[in-house]
Amino acid sequence: MKSLTPHGKGFSFLDSFEITGDRQRGRGTKWLDPNLPFFADHFPGKPLMPAVLLIECGAQTAGALWASVQGVSAPTRFVLAQVLQFKILRSVLPGEKIETEVALETSFGNLAQFEVILLVNQLEVARGKIVLGCDSK
Repeated sequence: MKSLTPHGKGFSFLDSFEITGDRQRGRGTKWLDPNLPFFADHFPGKPLMPAVLLIECGAQTAGALWASVQGVSAPTRFVLAQVLQFKILRSVLPGEKIETEVALETSFGNLAQFEVILLVNQLEVARGKIVLGCDSK
């Protein structure tokens, strides 16, 4: 299976991606395999998805959208430049499937700001805004 991100298999949080609406919006999915290594230690006996990895799901989905907007077909390396107003509304558990909706709000030079909404079973679990930057290296 072709990777949708430039990340290695162990740090890819995007199983599928599609453009929705007006090319300025997209939706990604990630099934959380209960055997993912971070679940063993966060927290033993009662695992849950680390909040920073929920933000990473949003960043990777936003990166896929931005690459598409720019007409880039291969996974492109963008870096997370800023996290704004992010709220975690409920825990996300092993075996759940995350749907991540992203919308490009504005771009300015090598930066772009996105609205991010994460859902599990159509219920919102997190939301916020992120800024990505083009990695020039």
